[in-house]
Amino acid sequence: MKKKLLLLVAMIIISITAISFAGNLQNKITKQQNDKIIVENNETTNKPVENSKTSETKTENKDTKTQNTEVKKENTQTSKTNSQENNTNKTKEKQTNTTQKETTKPAVNTTNKDKEQEKKPNVIIVNAITNQVIYKGYVDIASKTAADVTIKALIDNKISYRAKGTGSSIYFSSIAGLKERDKGPNSGWCYFVNGKKPSVGAGGYTLKDGDILEWKYLEDGLN
Repeated sequence: MKKKLLLLVAMIIISITAISFAGNLQNKITKQQNDKIIVENNETTNKPVENSKTSETKTENKDTKTQNTEVKKENTQTSKTNSQENNTNKTKEKQTNTTQKETTKPAVNTTNKDKEQEKKPNVIIVNAITNQVIYKGYVDIASKTAADVTIKALIDNKISYRAKGTGSSIYFSSIAGLKERDKGPNSGWCYFVNGKKPSVGAGGYTLKDGDILEWKYLEDGLN
């Protein structure tokens, strides 16, 4: 009887132990399954969050790009406007400078001409036979020879002439197409200073301020 009781007790203990072991195994399996489910749930929940974050980041990047593009456009428009304003200012300055030059130059020339007109003529070239005045005007004659002053007046006023010799021996044989001996054997050009005929050639007579030089074409230039 004792042996049977021992066997029953042993069987009961073994069965209890098996039941508890099976229960522990089942709990472990259940925990593992639950852990897997939790992990999967976490992965599924995390993925959308990451996607949303990336989408938000992309949206922010697009917004910043759009803002940068707008800033660049504004800067480009501003630079264009500034360059146009600079070009306009330069054009106005050029026009102003041109206007000032145009208004200044004539004033200077007019003033010089007025000064020359105010001065009395001191060089006269006339055909005494017909009383035709070939030239009458003012020339700076101070410390210059009669020949030099005559040549300057003729060249400046584009009057044709022909001269022979040089220096003190220069002789004007033709002025304005009137040549010596055209109106007689003694006809020709003679010069006078202050109404008097000098005894030396035009190249040897030095003029001074206040003198009046006059050339006359005469039928008789010897007397």
